[in-house]
Amino acid sequence: MICYYHKIYKMKVLKIAFVIVGAKIGAGFASGKEIFEYFAKFGAKSLFFVPFLFVLLYSFTYILLTFGSNFKKYSLKEGNNALMGKICVFKKTFNIFDFFMFMTFLILSSAMFTGLVSLFQTYFTFANKWALYLVVLLITITLIKISFNAISSISYFIVPLIVICIVINAAFTFNPSSFTTSLGSISVFPLPFLTILYASQNTFLASFIIIKSGFGLSKLEQKKVSLIVALVICSLLTIGILCFLFNPSLSYSNMPFAEISKNVDTLYSYIFGFIIFSSIITTYATTITSLKEYFKEKEKNGAVIMLGLISILSLVDFSHIIQYLYPIIGIFGAIYIYSAYNKSNLSFKFFFKNAN
Repeated sequence: MICYYHKIYKMKVLKIAFVIVGAKIGAGFASGKEIFEYFAKFGAKSLFFVPFLFVLLYSFTYILLTFGSNFKKYSLKEGNNALMGKICVFKKTFNIFDFFMFMTFLILSSAMFTGLVSLFQTYFTFANKWALYLVVLLITITLIKISFNAISSISYFIVPLIVICIVINAAFTFNPSSFTTSLGSISVFPLPFLTILYASQNTFLASFIIIKSGFGLSKLEQKKVSLIVALVICSLLTIGILCFLFNPSLSYSNMPFAEISKNVDTLYSYIFGFIIFSSIITTYATTITSLKEYFKEKEKNGAVIMLGLISILSLVDFSHIIQYLYPIIGIFGAIYIYSAYNKSNLSFKFFFKNAN
């Protein structure tokens, strides 16, 4: 009986951790483009910043899980009001975090939209771009209509498959003759700042799921979930960086990991494409679910407005969204996580201390 409950306990922690990882691994990460823009383009020196990223991801995830333990039924507006009261501008009151959240989920939704179009273009080179755009539009409408709970469970199965596929990809790129320690960006001065921005952006985009998952978890469970999340993402990131170092030509692709899979085997390529598709869908479902919170009062018109905003912003090139708009999310995330840290009455020295 004790062994049975221990097994259930481990499954609970793993499932929550994988759902969070699934929310974090979107089009940018699963495709490899995000890994290049934040780390790999700085060459082998970027590997030295992975331990720093691990500490940040662990800490940021733990902060939001602890903050979420205060909410039995969490909603974005309730959480934002708890972090910061409303301010009055021109006789109208609003919460600054509502604006942060709205812009973040709008940018992320458009990135997932564009990521799906890029993925389809990679595999269906003969197809018309606007036909693919229409297909993604229909997928978006479907995600707006269905519940996130219908998709979130996919993460429990998709995350291990992503790990396996990225490892396989790495094995096929490890060519010593093409290895390089530099991929264009010579100065590593931006790396510490980009690492912080990446950790805050990565955590912030999954904040809705992380905070909702916090209720009912003990301190020890929160730390185990945070540890697994940080370990999985940093392991994948390290392998991803090595893929670029052993195959510098990937730097020019919008979907680097998909390009690798196409060189491995045709069947494997389509399997990997489906896994990337699934990881994008789980993140897309998270961002759309979060975005819907701000259109509840608009009823039917809200869905139309949301679809229009996502479609318009998605016309921006996928690589440009990651390069220019993702860092803005990182700034939003840093402010948000710091506020959650203050409200949770945490002390950094207790993050790694055992607790029950």
